[in-house]
Amino acid sequence: MENQDIESTEDETVEEARDHDEAFTYLPRGGEDIYGNRINESAESAKPTKYVPPHLRKKLLEVSAQSSTTEGETASTKGQSISVDPETIRQIQRSLNNALNRLSIQTLESVAKSVSSLYSQHSFNDMNACIWKNILTACAPPQMVMSGLIPLYIGAMAGAHWLGGDNIQLGSYLVEWSVVKLFLCLRGGREPGGLSDSDEKMANKEASNLLLITCYLYNYGVCHCSLIYDLVRDLIESFSEIDVESLLLILSHCGQQLRSDDPSALKDIILLVKDRAKSVGNDCIDSSRVQFMVESMIELKNNKQRKQDIVIREKTSQIRKCIGRIKTAASQQISGRKSGSCLRVTLRDLLEAETKGRWWIGGARWSGNEQHEARLWGKEDGNDPGEDISDLSATKSDSKGDSKEDDTLLALALSQRMNTDARRSIFCIIMGSTDCDDAFEKLVRAGLLKPKAERDVIRVIIHCCGEETAYNPFYSHLALRVCEYQHKSRFTLMLTFWDAFKQLHTFSVRKAANLAKLLGDLISSKDKNLTIGVLKRIDFSPGNTPEMVLVFLSVLMDSVFESEVSIENVFSPLRDESVDDPSSRKKKKRRRREVDDSDSENDGDVEIKTTEKEDLSDLRENISLFLMQYVRSGRKDIKGTRYEARLNEAIDATQGQHRQI
Repeated sequence: MENQDIESTEDETVEEARDHDEAFTYLPRGGEDIYGNRINESAESAKPTKYVPPHLRKKLLEVSAQSSTTEGETASTKGQSISVDPETIRQIQRSLNNALNRLSIQTLESVAKSVSSLYSQHSFNDMNACIWKNILTACAPPQMVMSGLIPLYIGAMAGAHWLGGDNIQLGSYLVEWSVVKLFLCLRGGREPGGLSDSDEKMANKEASNLLLITCYLYNYGVCHCSLIYDLVRDLIESFSEIDVESLLLILSHCGQQLRSDDPSALKDIILLVKDRAKSVGNDCIDSSRVQFMVESMIELKNNKQRKQDIVIREKTSQIRKCIGRIKTAASQQISGRKSGSCLRVTLRDLLEAETKGRWWIGGARWSGNEQHEARLWGKEDGNDPGEDISDLSATKSDSKGDSKEDDTLLALALSQRMNTDARRSIFCIIMGSTDCDDAFEKLVRAGLLKPKAERDVIRVIIHCCGEETAYNPFYSHLALRVCEYQHKSRFTLMLTFWDAFKQLHTFSVRKAANLAKLLGDLISSKDKNLTIGVLKRIDFSPGNTPEMVLVFLSVLMDSVFESEVSIENVFSPLRDESVDDPSSRKKKKRRRREVDDSDSENDGDVEIKTTEKEDLSDLRENISLFLMQYVRSGRKDIKGTRYEARLNEAIDATQGQHRQI
């Protein structure tokens, strides 16, 4: 045991001696620390730098982040700074991917709600930039045209636009970025020999994807048709291969919507295409594609649909129904702020946004205001503002007076429940006009008397006439001018009066009298825009007639008897001998069948004509009883007066049929 202890102590002594021996000690080499790690000589030799405040550090980081982005992304997201915090961007991208990965027609509403809810958690600019990056990645690859994914993807973004409101500016940014990047791609594809064949094909497909994004933003109501027509005109002006392909895409995916929104502009576009095709010739472009495009436009004008267009339209309408439900939910949920709206910008506004500004964004600077002030104060022509200060001050005061008057009319329109932009515009034009001719010219100039648009004009005219304190013949003259200009307005006029007849028992005496005098003037007009057959929807049989109905009919008959029109012409529809003829009934059924099969564009005119040939025997008997029971005993029925003579003519006209029988 003692020998073992002695040996162990000797070993320890030898090891301790080796630890202190320089031959067995590790010596670091040059450029290494005591652990053998390499030393950063630049960091070691670097001198202490000057203190940089946090706000300046953030600017430096933003500059470095912007310089690291690609040229295309810089052009498309110009003016939008993305957060420099990578964790924030990562959270936004993860949340967007979680929502968009389950996107389908069935889940479109829930996805739109999920995307719009993210705006309450993150910066609006960061959200818009990340959404645009996702759209470019998923919907605008240069390898293929994503015609199947783009409608759904843009539908979800449109739903988020309507749910988030105008505050988030999602719709305006998407429209601007897509159009700007589209023109970058078109510029490269239009230059002959600028790209190789493979690069040109990729640029064409990327441009097609961006154009589809813009088309579906229009289909879902984010932007106005004026932007699409501006795009079409620019494509026609260039008219290269890529432009023809783009025109065909527009016709396929939003042609029907363009036709319904502005058919007159579509006719002008067709004429432009024909003229441009003749001037370009067959050498520069494939003539078969141009001929196919012209035929497609003509079929679109004639409302003829191709099979592939029908499939696209059905899918689009299905998504639009979902967006309609989202709009309804947004109008109920959003309180205290405006919901999303349709962006009415032109192509020139978008392309000049970097130089002139963005007037469609609240609080943004726009150079158009400066130009307006320069014109107002005479700076544009080099005039001195002090030369004619009296005229300029008068001009400025007049402009302020006009703006105050416009604000007053707009407030009055809102108080009269003009719940759409079109009706508010019509109301302000009618109430702010000096006379009938002035109102009619303003309505025509504003495009409010086009097909389908004139319906609101008729309804606003009748509403305003009923709300006047005393009857104003201005409304009857304006209604006659509108019916003369747009014949389909007669059918709308009849339907509007029928709607008013259903609510006669709720009207005041003043409103019932005003509408009765208006109807009397229309019935007594030479053009016969309305006939007395319009009264067939009123039940004024003796015994159960409401008081307001009696007031309405009494004032109507007084208005007819006091007019200069022939009583025989007014009551002629009631004296039609073909009413009780059995053979005429067969003709009437055949005529109704032909009306049902005819084109919808002629519904207004045909309906008015068939109304005159309907069986009005019940109406004739009711009017005869009313004249005998109420009008005959009225205060105006004085013996020997013109009123009594015309009343007798009316009674004879309503009873003449029975006398002949």
